[in-house]
Amino acid sequence: MSSFQVVDSSPGSSVSIMETSNFAHVIFQNVGKSFLPQAPLECCYTLTPFIAPNPKDWVGIFKVGWSTARDYYTFLWSPMSENYQPGSTVHRTVVFQGYYVPKSDGEFYQFCYVTHAGDIRGASTPFQFRSATPTEELLTVTEDDGNSDILVVTTKTGLLEHVEEAKQERKELLKAMRALQEEKRQLQEEQKRLAREREQERETCCLLRTHNQVRERDGGDCWSERQAALLLVWL
Repeated sequence: MSSFQVVDSSPGSSVSIMETSNFAHVIFQNVGKSFLPQAPLECCYTLTPFIAPNPKDWVGIFKVGWSTARDYYTFLWSPMSENYQPGSTVHRTVVFQGYYVPKSDGEFYQFCYVTHAGDIRGASTPFQFRSATPTEELLTVTEDDGNSDILVVTTKTGLLEHVEEAKQERKELLKAMRALQEEKRQLQEEQKRLAREREQERETCCLLRTHNQVRERDGGDCWSERQAALLLVWL
């Protein structure tokens, strides 16, 4: 058995997998605080350039307090990519079927990545398997990934948080839309005002042209002072 670090087994501990270099080689993503017992469980993780994957590497569910790689509850082989390039970052996902997942026993568990040589190179934050409660109902969401269905377990609280974020985003979008509508209304009013001014200018030009034509035709004598005064008042 190769060297490894033992993770603090106390439920309230704030162990960071980045504190030990060996445990920073594989990073587990989106690990919830609790999952539904005996239900399909998706495990997402990232292999950093500091580890070279092997077909015999595996991901296990360990009860917190484990001391060796043999203390796993269940495990799955880590899938290998045919076009893997050494030194690259690799994202992987495995799904533990419900009949392999622990029951609701009040214990804390964590995901661990174990190499073919028996080295533990990554460990997730602790989580529990527990049934839904009145205050936090666990939900199972089905996502279609190509031709296979993946069940993703989340909590009602987490779902409500996303709903609240969506509501806030909608509120901001509505506010922006109202501002744009008001700007549009003001532009339309300005367009109408300019159109009225253009019409008035056109009519004024027509009257002046008519006035000049009459004066030229009659030598300016037939255009009465009263008509000229009315024209000036209208202008």
